[in-house]
Amino acid sequence: MEESVALDASGFPDWNAVNPKEERLNEVLLERSEGPVRDLLAQMLVDEEIHLYHSYANAVSVRRLGYNDHGPVHARLVTYNALKILRLLHADGVKTSLEEEEIAGYEASQVAVALGAFLHDFGMGVAREGHEWHSLTLGDQIIRRYLDRLYPDEPALRVVVRAMAHEVIVGHMAKVRIHSVEAGVVLVADGTDMTRGRSRIPQLMERDPVVGDMHRYSASAVKRVDITAGEHKPVRITVAMDNETGLFQVEEVLMTKVKASPIIDTLEIAAVVQEGAPRFYLS
Repeated sequence: MEESVALDASGFPDWNAVNPKEERLNEVLLERSEGPVRDLLAQMLVDEEIHLYHSYANAVSVRRLGYNDHGPVHARLVTYNALKILRLLHADGVKTSLEEEEIAGYEASQVAVALGAFLHDFGMGVAREGHEWHSLTLGDQIIRRYLDRLYPDEPALRVVVRAMAHEVIVGHMAKVRIHSVEAGVVLVADGTDMTRGRSRIPQLMERDPVVGDMHRYSASAVKRVDITAGEHKPVRITVAMDNETGLFQVEEVLMTKVKASPIIDTLEIAAVVQEGAPRFYLS
């Protein structure tokens, strides 16, 4: 069921209103996490400064640019999907880059993924172009603050996880070549947030056509994105849609990110139009 949208006195969405979807995602993120990454999420999900950065980024994205959701809900969905993909890879025996290089363990990779995924769109509050670099500028002091809490006596681990979180953030637009499993996971996860809910608020606002409309209207056709263990590879991403308009999201958004991701060989991508046979994009 789609959420009702609270409006302020000017008729714009009220970004400070409590969003039931946010609350549900908070619960699910904590239920599916454990150890250091759960401790991290428990704090970030209620961090007022982070919430304000997310809310302003979303206001700029939707009000000023006429684009889709880049706020608190998007940050939570991307973080949830990234951690899920990471867990599926781990369950299949795929090591993270920090594990493979014997620099740190799986838990440190989870922390880096969560930090980078949750803060990756801060920069939309500055500009769309190059927003990943603005996200890094705005988010680094938050990354350092949380790493100081998580690893107070491990300066080397703080350095490693901070650098990995930076790669996650700057790599999420597929404009900067990335090389780690961790950054590759978030790059793909960012592309999986394509359902109709993400484009609903911009469509409620009356305005002339603008750049970004194709993203919004193609996303309206996407009903659901499922991330599961694959049949032949560790991870399958299935995109279910009402009509073929949604294929734009798969072919031009998700697959652009998948092709740039170091984890491409671990993925099965399938699109299902209505109740038809799956259309596979990776063999």
